[in-house]
Amino acid sequence: MIIVRPVQYTSRVAQYRELFGALGLAELPPDQAGDATPDWTVFQAGSGRVGLHAVADGDALDGQASLGFETDELDAVAGRLTEFCRVRRFGRSEGRAVEAIAPDGLPLVFLAPTAGEATPLSPELAALNLWMTADVDGATRVLLALGLRGRVRSEGGGWFQASADGGGLAAVHDGNEEPNAELSFEYDGDLEALADRLEAAGIGCNVVDESYGRTLLVDRPGGGEPIWVNERQTDLYGYVALDERASGTS
Repeated sequence: MIIVRPVQYTSRVAQYRELFGALGLAELPPDQAGDATPDWTVFQAGSGRVGLHAVADGDALDGQASLGFETDELDAVAGRLTEFCRVRRFGRSEGRAVEAIAPDGLPLVFLAPTAGEATPLSPELAALNLWMTADVDGATRVLLALGLRGRVRSEGGGWFQASADGGGLAAVHDGNEEPNAELSFEYDGDLEALADRLEAAGIGCNVVDESYGRTLLVDRPGGGEPIWVNERQTDLYGYVALDERASGTS
């Protein structure tokens, strides 16, 4: 089983906690071995999870994200990715881990599942690993090798989205030559109501119309590019549905 769990690095942990709470994520109980302010915090979405990693102000990772996953099959995942990626196993404070370097050079990190449970306020919200790359085909092959199931792809080849069996989504978007990861979400509910809830919490946001549907752009703590919350895609003009849910038949 694989759970999508993008990781957000930040020196503004308190502000991200408030943001995630307003979005409807639920914080998992901290590890009993951790201290009162652990570097890692994990949040449960309606589908998938999000990791929040504290870094110092000015750290090169501050404000960055990484493609993260949880799995109870670390060895099997490493074996499946060997054909496409450079893979290494290593230990971490929270358990064993696997790092896979994709053909475009972007790392994917796999950790053992986080213990504990929490009920999110927004079951309609799914965590999404957004992979920006010039090598859409190569990134797509990696996600399929992991066992993720394709949901939607664009006819032009610049977008591919897949779902994980344990929850959460991953998507590949045509980007610059330098690949990067972004924390993103998909929402299968009333986007305007979610925007109202964020604004009531003092978090700026804006609903915009894209070619594939509406997107809620959420102000990021500390500024920078907003966090994207995509409305679940129902307009498939220019896209191909790869499963029944994406086509709206289930």
